[in-house]
Amino acid sequence: MIRFFIMNGNNSLKFDMPTDELFDHLGSIGINEDIPITCSEKIYLDFYPTFDWDKTAECICKRLSEDDKISDVNKLCFKIEGAKIDSEQLVDSLDVMDAHGVKEIGEIVEYLEMQNGQSMKDIGM
Repeated sequence: MIRFFIMNGNNSLKFDMPTDELFDHLGSIGINEDIPITCSEKIYLDFYPTFDWDKTAECICKRLSEDDKISDVNKLCFKIEGAKIDSEQLVDSLDVMDAHGVKEIGEIVEYLEMQNGQSMKDIGM
């Protein structure tokens, strides 16, 4: 979904989220704590959709906040990949609601899942 590139001193790493090995990845380049997705004096971080055609990932990347932690982004990626929602519906909802940050995006994902769950019950499934 989202590819991260992180450089800590002379050590660098590229990996895709969601991942079960987030802290193993970070530890491999000497980062032993949860970090914000913004760059710092010591750590350079960049992120972008894993695939050029992934409009959902592109939208999410544009809507992350500088206060978001890398572990929260990873959890959000898991939530989105496991959600039973249409990607166009998610992108449209994020645009309409002008959602920014992991918390707001996650709340919209949960709302859409709940809405879709209700729709399935309405048709007898």
